[in-house]
Amino acid sequence: MSAPAGAPEVQLSHGGRLLGSWQDGLRVFRGIRYALPPFGERRFAPPVPVAPWQGVREAVDFGPAFPHWPRHAAPDADPVGGEDALSLNIWAPEAPPDACVPVMVWVHGGGFVRGSASEPLYDGAAFARQGVVFVSIQYRLGVDGFAHLQDAPPNRGLLDQLMALRWVQDHIGAWGGDAAKVTVFGQSAGAGAIACLMGLPEARGLFQRVILQSPSVACQTLDEAQAALAAICELAGVAPDPVALAKAPIAPVLRAVQRLTQDAGLRRMMGLASRHLFPLRPVLDGRMLAAPPLDALQTALQQPTPLQLLVGHNADEMRLYHVPGGGLDRITEADVIDFVRSAGLAWPSKQMGTPGERLCAAQSDYHYAAPAAALAQLAATRAGSAHRYRFDWPSPAFEGRLGAAHGVELPFVFGNLGNAAARELAGPAPPVELSRRMQQAWVRFAQTGDPGWAAHTTSSPSVQVFGGQDSTASG
Repeated sequence: MSAPAGAPEVQLSHGGRLLGSWQDGLRVFRGIRYALPPFGERRFAPPVPVAPWQGVREAVDFGPAFPHWPRHAAPDADPVGGEDALSLNIWAPEAPPDACVPVMVWVHGGGFVRGSASEPLYDGAAFARQGVVFVSIQYRLGVDGFAHLQDAPPNRGLLDQLMALRWVQDHIGAWGGDAAKVTVFGQSAGAGAIACLMGLPEARGLFQRVILQSPSVACQTLDEAQAALAAICELAGVAPDPVALAKAPIAPVLRAVQRLTQDAGLRRMMGLASRHLFPLRPVLDGRMLAAPPLDALQTALQQPTPLQLLVGHNADEMRLYHVPGGGLDRITEADVIDFVRSAGLAWPSKQMGTPGERLCAAQSDYHYAAPAAALAQLAATRAGSAHRYRFDWPSPAFEGRLGAAHGVELPFVFGNLGNAAARELAGPAPPVELSRRMQQAWVRFAQTGDPGWAAHTTSSPSVQVFGGQDSTASG
């Protein structure tokens, strides 16, 4: 699609110009390349920034997603995405370049193996209508982003995110955005990636506020990463080294990752730790990530910092993975024991409910609730401020069994209640008022650092509960 006459135009700091489009009075720029395609000679290498240019480039269409297998794809389907995927998208209100508008940068989730910034659920128009510049970024996924490969830089997906955030610092002023007032936020793997960035010296100054929705902060050890790479390459019929992987067709590798993602039994059979839901995650490589995110953040916060944090989780996180398809009812006591041992958890003194309900509760706490609480506690002690929330609204999907599952809050936060993904998560008639309250809280936090409820402190821990009727709980 070409930019229409009268389309909005901005000039970047290096002199090049971008031509976008209008969307109900908002300026929208899609598919802005921040790094060169990471394929060919750049495969498994650090991201390479786009060189400055002269003249005008169109930014009307989304860039391709990074190649991945969609969540609900049929076994004989093809992967989606393309090579030129290191791009970002911007929704902005009309504002002069010197307007100093707060900026919100979204990092999508998807277990580090799928997803894209162009999903309709992540349309940023509702945020821009609230007076912020909204940015969504894409990064390398799966083997390309997170497999630990000999002679390749580790955690390449995180390197991409750092480059995208540097691009925001350099250029967001062209849209009237304030580079000194950046809130980076994400959900699930996106939140876990941000938690990793928070402890990195390279990320200092790239953002001032953070919103973490259901942060998944578990990382792979080097042994776990080696086992994951071996399993993927065995299933794909490829040698586990960068040269062989770069020469191999991408579809068999993506299919191998998808098989391991969907089949917990296969993961166990191939030696992958039961504590991980997905076969690939950030790796504690001893170089870029020298310590788990919570430990690295504790070290990074040895000195007081003005960084402000909003963090929370959903009440029934793991039902997203166990309710669709009826898996909840097939979980056995052996599955519960296997996870508890793999995660190093204490066996609960009271065992209530079915094995499926108990596994859901244990996994929800381990993967999401406990990390959210620990992050809030760290920020309350050593950062500028901490605020906590819990999302309790029960989805009617799957005859009401989905509950407040992982990701159900997303349509409410984005104000995108009417698309297919939103209906799948929240049903046909989700409460609009709940969406309004959540989005206003997120925007208010980006603008002021105060989402509208009491801060979480060590002496007075509190949690804002979003449900049919919002409330405050101790936590």
